Amino acid sequence: MRHALGFYGALTLTGLYSISDSVNTFDPSNFEHFVPALKHCIAAHPILSVAIQGQASETPSFTRPAYLDLRRHLHVVPAFSPSVFLTPQEDLNLITQVTKEIHDQPFLEVDQYPPWKVCIVPVFNQPGSTGAQKIYIIFAYSHTHGDGRSGLAFHKSFLEGLQVGHDLYDRKYICPSSKSLLPSPLEEVCDLTISWSYLLSNVLPSLMPSFVSSLLGFPSSKVTSAWTGRPMCHEPSNFCTGSEALLVEKPLLDAMLEICREHDVKFTGFFNHLVARVLDTVLPPDIPSRHLIGQIVVDLRPLIPAYAENQMGNSVSALRVASTGSYPKPKRGAAVPSKHDEMFWAAARRTTMQLGDCVSTFADQPIGLLRYLSQFRPWFLAQLGKPRDSSYEISNAVVFDPQPLESCQTISTTGRMNCDIERMLFSQPANATGSALNFQLVTRKGGDMVITLNWQLGILDVPDEEIFIRDILRKVQDLMLGICCVCPTACIHCSSPTGPKKK
Repeated sequence: MRHALGFYGALTLTGLYSISDSVNTFDPSNFEHFVPALKHCIAAHPILSVAIQGQASETPSFTRPAYLDLRRHLHVVPAFSPSVFLTPQEDLNLITQVTKEIHDQPFLEVDQYPPWKVCIVPVFNQPGSTGAQKIYIIFAYSHTHGDGRSGLAFHKSFLEGLQVGHDLYDRKYICPSSKSLLPSPLEEVCDLTISWSYLLSNVLPSLMPSFVSSLLGFPSSKVTSAWTGRPMCHEPSNFCTGSEALLVEKPLLDAMLEICREHDVKFTGFFNHLVARVLDTVLPPDIPSRHLIGQIVVDLRPLIPAYAENQMGNSVSALRVASTGSYPKPKRGAAVPSKHDEMFWAAARRTTMQLGDCVSTFADQPIGLLRYLSQFRPWFLAQLGKPRDSSYEISNAVVFDPQPLESCQTISTTGRMNCDIERMLFSQPANATGSALNFQLVTRKGGDMVITLNWQLGILDVPDEEIFIRDILRKVQDLMLGICCVCPTACIHCSSPTGPKKK
């Protein structure tokens, strides 16, 4: 329903591909070179063959067209050819400008055409450079067809298709729809039980005054005591996505993960409290509250035997976390936390434990509350003008492993192309009824992490949104560098763009 109302656009999962072939015939501007790989993906993921009947109704359903015309799903974006050498971060900034435009392009005629597309962005090599062709490949798709991990599954299949697809599939643009069974929806493959206490604590507070909720022991649903940006809103003429990205290079990431392990903390739990600390320092001093409410997206796939590891679909829920502003406030200009800040790490451990508990059960998952909502369209429309329910969302797609599946390793091919994915970028569109800020994380196994920070333009309630967002990402990097430095306390003065100092 969010897509039908225009409240939410396309998810994107982008890979920086490195492609070379033995006879140098590969042309990234020629659609035909990508058709076999795309057919390989369609065979592997039947959800790519389905359109949506009645998307704007209360009872939408999947429908399969007889065939797909891949010319509707493949697009080439003009290559960017910088006149000067770009750093990896500057290169990332350029592709982010492309993805944020794609976020705001709605999928049309979804009752006839499956809502997804692949955008090819060739990167011209620097003058005098040799070697593999660099290409950004952007997979843009409706959330009805998959979550963040689904994008990783698509890229794994696409990478395999580039390597083996030309021996298995032709280059014709017309492709029969997959006849394979679709994965069963989440609510059919698991028992999303909702206890009375959980149901009442989430439903009753919105129906009664806050003082009554408190007397009954239920938390108030009102979020006016926390910073959540401006109220939920949607003006089609200026509904746009803002997006900035931060590259966390491998040396810094490895050092940060090692320190997290030393404190028995998962990176997502650490990152949640890092975000809270950063926001506490960058939010304007005149806001009424420095309390923050976060949503951390969790993946329930490991609990579902019916779901394969590299299967596209939706299997996410969320953990709600709060920062009460109880951290001791540092002096202005001080870089905290440090690897010796036990209060910070204790909080990160608690969140890590909460995340572990959340992904170990189907009981009392927020996604299970959807069964109690009978009319989605009126509910979404009624949210407009109300406060947002959280300050930020964190969605960690975790690690992308480009290693091909065993089934593809055994396929004998002629003239196999050498392909790899060097970096991944996960990005979500503006969300009219979502959090004020959206952090997306993804890591290439053995490589870099990319953190994307997205928002709905105009809703942050700060003087200059771009400066605010860039300040957040700069401080995120500074604090990670500070935590990983050799000083007994975090110190941004000893950090450098190349990563943490050697221990």
